[in-house]
Amino acid sequence: MPDLRFSNYTDLLDGQSIIYIYGKDKELATQQLSIVNGICKNKNLPISKVYMDIGGSNRLDNKINLKKLINENKNNNILASSVSRLTRDTFELLNLKHLCYKKNLNVFDLTNDRFIFDKSFEMLENLFSKGSDENLQRNLDILLVKPNKLPVKKTIRNTLEEKEKLVGGDIQYTYLENCNDVAIVYNENSNKLNLPINRDIGHSVISGNFFIVGDDAELGEDRSLTKKQIDKYTNYFGKISIEKINKMKDKSYNGLSM
Repeated sequence: MPDLRFSNYTDLLDGQSIIYIYGKDKELATQQLSIVNGICKNKNLPISKVYMDIGGSNRLDNKINLKKLINENKNNNILASSVSRLTRDTFELLNLKHLCYKKNLNVFDLTNDRFIFDKSFEMLENLFSKGSDENLQRNLDILLVKPNKLPVKKTIRNTLEEKEKLVGGDIQYTYLENCNDVAIVYNENSNKLNLPINRDIGHSVISGNFFIVGDDAELGEDRSLTKKQIDKYTNYFGKISIEKINKMKDKSYNGLSM
């Protein structure tokens, strides 16, 4: 939870602020927001927008992420109580750093009480430039799932560009019902682009290409799928899942909504 140490940094923040608050429940999220609001008010730091993520709804519904916040704003501060909820990919942070500087954006991690792109981040950049990835994987074993095709195992570079290439655009994360060991990555504009319907994942139907990747909830990072996971989800999205979605499409064409 953000505490009064944050007030020591407010003099370094110019312009308006966007607040992102994550809480396991509404009471906790409201309490965190109240603390940040109070500090901003005392320091005459205007707030332009507030995003609330209660119980992980943002992670499941993909309502907002760090890339969107940076792309849609400039000359603002982004105050986030949990940066890991806004980006799952440290490689993405490396790519976003230059964009933040270009748009005069500060990203402040309220939980860890520091600016994201500070000296410790520069140390992380140096580690990457030297090829060290103690907590991160440079390559990922994933399952690529295309419409009407069986899943295919692929090894990709753990970069935002590589992931976007697989789905044909900006990526979004979602999850299978009752499965907490993997994430599904798909094109966030799949419906707008009228991409072909792919698979039913229980709480939603995904269109266009997507891939399955291991989920490290503690680090908030993508991980390679294990052999057991590859076998499990190859079967999960096998012929039966293709037949199921095709039957759903047939019903839709006959006047029944999906």
